[in-house]
Parts: sequence; structure tokens; C-alpha cells
Amino acid sequence: MGLVTRICRCIPGFSIIVWIVIAYLALGDRIPGWFSSPNANGSAKNVKNTYGDLHHLTVSQAIYIIYSVSIHLLACFGFPVRLLWSIWHMTDEMKTAKFDAAEEYAETEFSDDKSSQHSLSVKSLGGTESSISRVGTPKIPSLAETPEPVVHAIILPSYKEDIDTLRETLSVLASHVLAKSNYDIYLAMEQRDPDAESTATQLILVFATSFRNISFTLHPGDISGEVAGKSSNVSWAARQLSHNYVDSESRKNCVITILDADTHLSSNYFLLITKFHRENPLEAATTLYCTPIIFDRNSNDVNPFVRVADIFWCGAGISGLYKGSPIMIPTSVYSIAMTLAGEVGGWDTGPESIGEDLHMFLKCYFSSSGQFNTRIIYSPASQSNVSSDLKGISGAINNLQARYKQAMRHMWGSLDTGYAVERALQILWKKNDEKLSSWLSRASDPADRVPRWVNDSNLTHFTPPNIYEDIDRPRTSFSKINLIILFHRLFEAHFLPSHLTIALVSAVIYSALVPPMLTHRLLLWSFGFNGTMRLIGFCLFSVYLFLYESYHQLCVRTREDEMKRAGLWDRMQGGFSHRSWRRNCIDYCLMPVTGTMFGTIPAVVAEVSHFWTDQLVYTVSAKPLLKREIAKVVEMA
Repeated sequence: MGLVTRICRCIPGFSIIVWIVIAYLALGDRIPGWFSSPNANGSAKNVKNTYGDLHHLTVSQAIYIIYSVSIHLLACFGFPVRLLWSIWHMTDEMKTAKFDAAEEYAETEFSDDKSSQHSLSVKSLGGTESSISRVGTPKIPSLAETPEPVVHAIILPSYKEDIDTLRETLSVLASHVLAKSNYDIYLAMEQRDPDAESTATQLILVFATSFRNISFTLHPGDISGEVAGKSSNVSWAARQLSHNYVDSESRKNCVITILDADTHLSSNYFLLITKFHRENPLEAATTLYCTPIIFDRNSNDVNPFVRVADIFWCGAGISGLYKGSPIMIPTSVYSIAMTLAGEVGGWDTGPESIGEDLHMFLKCYFSSSGQFNTRIIYSPASQSNVSSDLKGISGAINNLQARYKQAMRHMWGSLDTGYAVERALQILWKKNDEKLSSWLSRASDPADRVPRWVNDSNLTHFTPPNIYEDIDRPRTSFSKINLIILFHRLFEAHFLPSHLTIALVSAVIYSALVPPMLTHRLLLWSFGFNGTMRLIGFCLFSVYLFLYESYHQLCVRTREDEMKRAGLWDRMQGGFSHRSWRRNCIDYCLMPVTGTMFGTIPAVVAEVSHFWTDQLVYTVSAKPLLKREIAKVVEMA
């Protein structure tokens, strides 16, 4: 690791130290006994020596006032106002987007007549038969029947995940109208998991006829320079699947989608991407698709602190997803054109890529000089809150610990700030030499590491690794405004939580020890202003929770309707968490505590830890074990 890289990764940690030093220099000389020496009687020598000159600000005090006021304006007004606009815009757009997938799939073209629906014959775990209907089945020739269909290569990473969780995710995907004709499923398994191959084999046998193709990859755990985690697993799977799209047309018409093991996506998500890809082929080749997330499966069953933390994690992602936003960063679930993924060199596998979604966005941004496209898909990805199987106090504590570990992993992603700074410096120094070959050269040669395809012998081949071509489009200079906005978003994510808390703690300590009459009037004004801004921020975030209620209900009801049409609703009862004021009013009171527990504390710990290490032991978040019956697909009617 180079010196510049090491320094860049420590920037958030350095900022904490600098901010503490400024606060100490600005306020410490006003606190009796910190800088003044007591006289023989134990009192301060004089007011001036003890409290300094009350009529003049020092440089450190001026910096403290300006910066503390600035971060309060950003955190308590700027961010929440943007969040309110985004959640309102998202909810409004979602109401129409579900009828906007494509003209071929317009509402009038759907049929509730069971005789006109494609169905899956299924057997439950108990052996009884039922059916899963294709959601969104068209009456007229579909997008799937065009000469060059848009293929969705869906990567489902898994490490010691419960097989029922994966089976349910695949059942939802299998119910989609494009599943059999357009979905290539890749179960990205880890070789470190002793049950990986057997789990993948069982799932492939169950869903062999449900998709265009289904396969699995085994990510070796001994590749030099890689760290265990989602990004390295996805990178391996993407390099392997790329060998199954050998000509330029198949690559141009392939979109890679990254899921979590428990993600449920609507059929509308893929229909909207397919429609856009067909209508805008040139733009689609360089597009990354972002979607909001929603925790609507078990939120009523988890610790309220965990529920509130995830509501605001959801909001953090949504805050940048509004029409006209120049910077749209994906959260957990996203899709990317294969041509764009190839152009930027695919997914990184080092410690800096632990926040794989943000890291891939940054890599696309800097590798393309900011000249790639991002597009919002108004079809949220349903996910589960981390949970615990224990009950009572033990279960609550275990749930909090699991969420803290997840928050630590999120905040460990502050390494991406260093990555962004380093890439920006490379551009300034004209040393942006990212090469496609550095990614593809890591692909293995042995045939046993090629994806195991099912029911299609034509795809069981190995092709040379030069399967991507650079996209031939003019390079332009970075938009300085967009670059500033990008670093502003990184500042919000990786600096504001810790800096705001330092400002609050320093002001509280100072106010408790120094009387107001011995405080400079501008310093006193800043304390009052910042306190008012925190109150305004609490009110604005309460409004966000109020708007979130509508967003949550729309998401869960839409998913329920789709699962009913697919015939999966009966097996998923208990997997739809509706919110109510009586049950969830406590959420409004827990905001400040939750922000400290799962925002500030893990941020400080992670950023300080980066001084001596960039390695984090990756642990999979505990998800609810499914106790409901899950269908197994055995044949297509």
C-alpha cells in the first residue's frame, strides 16, 4: 500500500482529531483549570487569565463558530429538507411507475383469467401441489420475444445463508413474467462455506425450469490480495458469467443485477429496465440503475432501535434518488449494463470495496470521467431487518449487537472517501491508468471454475478473457459542480455523524462549566443557534417519519398484491410488516439515540481504526429464519 493511499484512507480519522483539537483550543481556555493556574487560595488568578479576553475572538474560536454552525445547517436543515423532497417524490413516482413498465405490459394487457396465465406447477415441502402465476403476463407479443432480448444476469451472493431464504428469493424471481425467457440466475457461493455446493445444487434442481438459465459459481477463499465479502464474491461471479456472453450484441443486451440473499424485487423492476434499455440503446450501454430499499418484512418483530436505524438507512439511500439529482448512489441492490461494468474493470476485491455498492458507483464515476448515466427505477427492493432467534432481553441485546456489527460494516465504507480522494488526485495528476486487463486477468483458466449451467449445453464453454470492449464515446472533463456534490454526499455519510456529535458534546461541557456572562457573545450565539437547528432537525426528521409511513404502506401493499397474483402470498404470511401509529409511535422518540448508537459510535470506531488497519472481519447479518412453507418449482406448465 502506497503512502498516498494510506494517508487518503485516514482522512476521516484525521478530520476527527483536527476537529477535537479546534474545539479544545476554542473552548478549553475558557474553562477554569484547563489553561489557567489556580492561586494559593485555590481560585483563578483573575478573570482575564482564566477566561481570556471576552471582547475578541481567537482564530480557533472563529473557526469553531463557523464550522459548527455550518455542519448544523447541513445536518439539521440541508439534508432533511432534501430527504423530505426525495421521499415525497419517490412515493409519488411509485404510484404511477407500476403501470409504466412498458406499452407491451400496460395494465389493460394483463389478464386475471387463469386460463390465459402462464403458471408454474409446484410442490410444497409437504408434497401438496399448488401454482405460481407469472406476474404481469402479457396478452400480446412481449419484449421477451424480440430477436435480441435484454438478458438480466442476476447475481445472488450467499455465504452460509439459510437455504429457505434463498429459496424464497428465487421463488419470487420465478414468478416474474420475464423469468423463463430473460433471467440468467447466478448463485454466487463461497468456497469457504462447506455447504455451498450442496445448497446451490439443491436450488438448481428445484428451479431448473423456472429461468432462462440458472448456475452457481464458487468463489475461492485463497486469492491473494482479496478480502472476504460481497464485493469479492460478486467480482468473481461477474468474471465467470462474462464468458457466457461472447459476442458484442449479447453483451450490449445484458444487464447485471446485484441482490442480497433476502432481496425481493418486483417484476416491474426488470420490466422498467427492459423498457428503458429497448428505447434508449445508446444511453443504456453506460447506465447504472438505482432503486430504493424498504424494510417491510419483519420490521414489527425486531427491536425498535433496529427498526428506526433501518428506516433512516433507507432514507439515506433515498435522499439522493430524486429526479434531476446529479449524484445517485445505489444502496445494496442495483443493476448495471455489462458494457459499463466491463469498461470500468468490474468490481474491486480489496478492503476499500467493503461498501461494494458505493464503491462500484465511485469506480464508474472516476473511470468514465463522470460520463456515465444513472437512472432511478421506481420499484423498491424489499429486505429484512437483522434479527435474532432469541426471545426476551437476551434476544433484544442480541438484535442490537447484530445491528451494530452491520452498522460497523456500513461505516467501514468510509474507506471510500479515501478512494474518491485518491482517484480525484490521480485525475489532477493525469495518472488515471485503470486498465480493463487488470480485472480480466484475475479470471481463472480451469474449466471447473466456469459457471455450472443447467439444461443448456450450448453455454457450457470457456472463451478467452477479452470479452469486453471499451465503449467508443468521447471523453470530456469532469463537471466541477457534480464533483463538489459527490464529495458533499461523502461528507454527509462519513464526516457529519462524528463531527456533529463532537460539536454537541463540546458545547454541552462548555455550557455546564462556564457561566454565560463570561462567554463571548458570538460563541454564546452559536450555541443558541445550533441548539435551535437541532430542534428544527428533530422536527424535520419527524416529518420524514410521517412521510415514510405512506412510502412504507405503498411498498408493502404493492408487494402483497403481487404475491397474491403470483400465488405466493399464503406461504409468505408473516412476511408483510404493516405500520400503524399506535404500534410505531415510539419510533419518533428513538431518533436521537438511534443515530448515536448506529451512526456516530460505529463511525468514530471505524474511522479511528483505519489509522492502523483497513481489514474488517466480514460477518453476515442475521436474518429471520423462515418458518413458513416455501414452494419448490418442479415443472413449467
